[in-house]
Amino acid sequence: RAGARLSDYERFADLAASEWHKGVVLSVGRLGIFVDVTLEDGTRASGLVHVTNIRDGFIRDIRDEAKVGQDVQVRVVSVDLKRCLMRLSMKEEKGVGSQRFGS
Repeated sequence: RAGARLSDYERFADLAASEWHKGVVLSVGRLGIFVDVTLEDGTRASGLVHVTNIRDGFIRDIRDEAKVGQDVQVRVVSVDLKRCLMRLSMKEEKGVGSQRFGS
């Protein structure tokens, strides 16, 4: 998301991977879905839900899974603070902890 600051991503890096957050689909591409995530305190940043983290099973066309503007629930899987990148998941995964890179 344009305008997101390092401090925004730092806030996301501290979240547990088991927590679900509200998001809105910004775009749908070949590799996944870009989502703008908003925390309860209003902090916002965007991240990628890779095709393998959308749902279990084979996905033939990502456009069948989400549309721009659609509300979704996501988990923060990892945050790369050096590059201000966030990996998200729409799947439940057991035993995965949030990872913080570049701190």
